This record gives sequence, structure tokens and C-alpha cells, in this order.
Amino acid sequence: MMAVQGEDEDAWLDFSLGMGGFADVAVATTPVADKRKVHVRVPPGKLIPVIFLPGIMGSNLRLSRDRQTQLKRSDNLSWGPDKTGDALARRNASPAERQMRLDPDEVEVDRYKVTDNGAERFDATGNETISSDQRHNNVPDDLGDIGKLLVSDPKVDPQHPLASNRQSFTAAQKARARGWSEVMFGSYGDIIKRMEQQLNNMLQGAGENMKVSASWSNKDNPEALVGRPPSSFGGQSGEPLKEDELKKIGDCWYPVHAFGYNWLKSNGDEAKALAPKIDKLVETYSENGFNCPGVILVTHSMGGILARALLRTKHSKLKSKVLGIVHGVMPTTGAAAAYKRMRAGFEGGSLLNVKANIIQGVLGDNGAEVTAVLANAQGGLELLPAAAYGTQWLQVQDQSGKVLATLPQENSVDEIYTLGSRRWWRLINPDWIDPAEQIKMSPKKGGKTKEQIGPEATAERIKEAMRFANAIQDTFHDCTYAHYGSDPDQPAWNEVVWRVVDGDPAAAGPPSTWTLISDDGIGRLRVQGAYGVELQLKLQSPDTAADGTVPVQRSADKVQARIKFVQTGYDHQGSFMNRGAIAATLYGIARIANAYDPAWWAKKDWDYPPQQ
Repeated sequence: MMAVQGEDEDAWLDFSLGMGGFADVAVATTPVADKRKVHVRVPPGKLIPVIFLPGIMGSNLRLSRDRQTQLKRSDNLSWGPDKTGDALARRNASPAERQMRLDPDEVEVDRYKVTDNGAERFDATGNETISSDQRHNNVPDDLGDIGKLLVSDPKVDPQHPLASNRQSFTAAQKARARGWSEVMFGSYGDIIKRMEQQLNNMLQGAGENMKVSASWSNKDNPEALVGRPPSSFGGQSGEPLKEDELKKIGDCWYPVHAFGYNWLKSNGDEAKALAPKIDKLVETYSENGFNCPGVILVTHSMGGILARALLRTKHSKLKSKVLGIVHGVMPTTGAAAAYKRMRAGFEGGSLLNVKANIIQGVLGDNGAEVTAVLANAQGGLELLPAAAYGTQWLQVQDQSGKVLATLPQENSVDEIYTLGSRRWWRLINPDWIDPAEQIKMSPKKGGKTKEQIGPEATAERIKEAMRFANAIQDTFHDCTYAHYGSDPDQPAWNEVVWRVVDGDPAAAGPPSTWTLISDDGIGRLRVQGAYGVELQLKLQSPDTAADGTVPVQRSADKVQARIKFVQTGYDHQGSFMNRGAIAATLYGIARIANAYDPAWWAKKDWDYPPQQ
């Protein structure tokens, strides 16, 4: 930007990052009589993109044209949680509607001005009457300039003779082109903007006058990271950042990108689709004249599973291009909450927490609504407790809390996930899988075969999901940093407990012999035991300090990281709006950038075991 101090002083211009990934600078022509010089500061030659990967349900999805027609929708919006009006409208959607609208085979990521699967199947603009900018206004038009790289272009003078040869883009449009609007901006906007601002403002001045900027080093700023012990934001180890370390990595650009993905599909499949996109990003910046050695990944929740799957793709170029990963609230080995939600729906908030209750209704506040989607979506099934989660996480208790039975003893797939309908503790109610009756529809109306939908298809999907989860259980980047919540005010299910609340379990025989009478879909069952004894069971509330979703002991803490940050003060979805989580993220990125050594990197064996 031009920084003119007076009418007789020279002007200084800084480069920013243009829409196509080029270093751009705008110079305004002046009258011949204006003899002031224009100086342009040379941008750094090095550039490392920071890529944000959201969690499950954190990427916006759009419908295929066929499915939009079948649902008689005026737009092709499948999933857009930032759009409050649509969220309210679908709060009471039936299980059948949810199944059809969140069909993994009939949706794609709602990308800005492009489509992954062809305009003949997915309209790249979403609707001929709605522009991409209107569709992607979750990143608002008034976003404004953020840091040094993401700035609006000067407006083109329509009277200028070269006006027709130049386009002008706003900061919001550039952010959308970087994928910011592909993700739930209401949850992730804070961390995305903060990374863009802070990472590109490490240093001030030049030469002998160069110093670390106040946003990193001001001792009066409690959020400045230089000299701040990691223990102050949950670090279990680690040294404070030093000014020399910031100076080492500060002469570099860190543009922040976001990549949405189809969270209904397998993370393994999505990793294969995402790998060439990341490789192309590095290639583009390199072709534009930057030294771009690779990318740094920042993940939320299931995005961490996707990132670990990326390390195992057979895409040969990508493995050495991921410089490090910062994981946020990752369900490392799965979460028992996935079982609970398929049996009894998502949790809501307090009576005063309107937003949480709206989200609960959108995601599904009973087992039938959730199962209609997740039984047909391998991505969600990959969050079930895997082998590394351990055994005996499902308990049956009597009224006093005495444990009557625990499962699994060896294998969750055989002992819980794929059991038939008569086993009252099973994961899947077969009557909830296909409420839309796609099995009876013609292919033109969205019909599917028994190999695609139904109890047998879901069982195969679960088995594949667990094979994938088990395959990546030991896959972690060498340069990993992780943060997660361990807050008594945000409990999660380390174990899921069904407790007898009515009837005599001593007279009913072993729990394994009880048969299901009724299931209300919100956590209450009636079963029949020996001699016709009836019991009522209730699913118990969580009681283990966490973030409301991912338990610490069985899952979050099993991440293999250089430093783990154990924190309080946030729930799972809102973690990246927390100051401690933001500090841990910036700290991790700075450490990853410092650790990069081209000579060592070239010798590293990047042969992670490929996906099976």
C-alpha cells in the first residue's frame, strides 16, 4: 500500500498476493509534474501455504442437479450451517429428507466458481440466478483487508484506456478463492483470519533495523507468544518461542487456504482426491516464482483423520510436501459419542443456548434422524471407536451403578456394530437405515440396490470403516503438534453406560439374554429378560472431562505429538475460537517452520505405509 508521508516525499509500495497466486503490486500513474519516486519493497522469495482442514460437517456441500430436482428444491444447497435461515427451515426435517439431502453419492463440496465433478452433473454456480459470490457470502463482502497478503485491489477507473484489460478483486473474493467459504466460517473464521494476519506479520523493518513485530513480542500483550511459556496455554512440555526463531522464519509468506471435503465419504477416498489439489497448489506457487517447499496442515476434529490419511496416499509427490501438522481436538482413535448419537441423537445446549439447540435439530436430535445419514456414510462411521480405543467401553449397570456387563471383550465390529436387530445394544436399528425407501425407487428417482443400501450394505460399510481406522492408528507426521480439551464442564463419553432405571435386573438374567421391546430413539429402551421380566434402561450422561465429544484417555491423548496442549474453556465445535487453542496453533506452526531443514528433508524416508 502507498505510504506517502508528505507531498514532497517518495512513495513506498508493498506487494500482496493476487488472485492467481502471483505477487501483485498496484502502481497508480501520476501527472508528469509529480517527480516523486515510487519504491517497491521486494517480496520474500519463500512461501509456505497453511492449509486448514475442517471437521465432520464443517464443509459446505451442494446437491447434484438430479437430486435437486428429486427434492424439488429451488437451490442445490445440501449442507450450509452458516446459512441460518436454511438451518432453521430444516430443523424439523424428516429422516427421509435428511437421507436424500445428505447422500454421499449425490453431493460435492460447494467450491467457489468451480466444480469437482463436472458442470453437467453439478452446476458450478449452484443456481443460474445466484452468483458464486452470493452463494459464498458466509465470507462477507465487507471482510476487509487481512494482513499484508489478503488485500482488496484498487478499483479500476472505467475511464482508463486499459480498464477493459484489468480485473479488480476484493479481499473477500480472494478469500473465497482460497477456500475460506468452503468451510463453516462461523466456527473457523476466527482461526483462519488470525493465522492470515499473524503469520504474515512476524517482522518489521529491514536489515539491522529488522525486529520482531509487537503482535508476537510485546510483553504487555498477554497473547504475544515470544517468551511465553507453552504451559500457560496448556503445553505439557516445550520452550517459549525466541525472537531469533521468529527472525529465522519471518522472511516468508504464509497464505492461508482452506480445503473442504465430502465428509460423508471415506477419509481415505477424500485423501486420494485432495492430494493432487495440494500438490497443484505447491506447484502453482513454485511456477509463480516462489520457493515453496511444501505446506503446513492445521486440522479440526475429523480433519485430523483426513490429514493422517493424506500421509498414506500413493500420491508420490505429496508425502514430502507436508512439512508438519497441527491437530485440534482430533478423535485419534474414534469417540464413543458416535455410538451414542446413532442410538439417541446429537446433544443440545441449555435452554438459553439457542444456537446449540438449532444445531442439534439440524444434525438430528434422535437416533432415527442420525442413522438415516450416518448408516449410509462411511466418513461418519470412521469416527466410531476403533481397536486402538480399547475394549469394554460399553457398559450395562443396575440402579446402584453396579456393572452387570461390559462390551466389547475383543472386537467392537462383531460384538456391537454389526449385530442383528434383536440384540438391544447393537449400533444400527435396521428400520432407520432407509426411511426414504431408496431400495424401492427407480434409478432415475434416486433408487439404490441392496449392495448400496440396507443392513448388509451398512455392515460392509462399517467393516471397511474400521479397517481404515485401524490402518492409520499409528500414522502420525514426525512434526506433529496437538491440542485438545479436558474440561469438567465439557464432559464426553469415555464409556457409554446403559443403566437399568426400572425393574429387577437380578431376576431378568444376564444382559446378553435380554431382548428389545421398544427404543424411543432418544436414549430409553424397554427390554424383556428371563421369565418375562421387563426392564427400562436409560443411556447415561457423559461424566469424563473433555470437550463434549472426544474423550481424553481413550482417544485425544493417543495422538503422537512433539507437544500436546491440554486445555479447558471450549466445546468441541467452538475450539478454534478459544485463545488457548489459537495460541497452540500459532506456536505449532512456528515450530514446524523452524524445524524445516532442506538438507535433512531431502534425505528423509517418506515411505509411509500406503492405504490398503
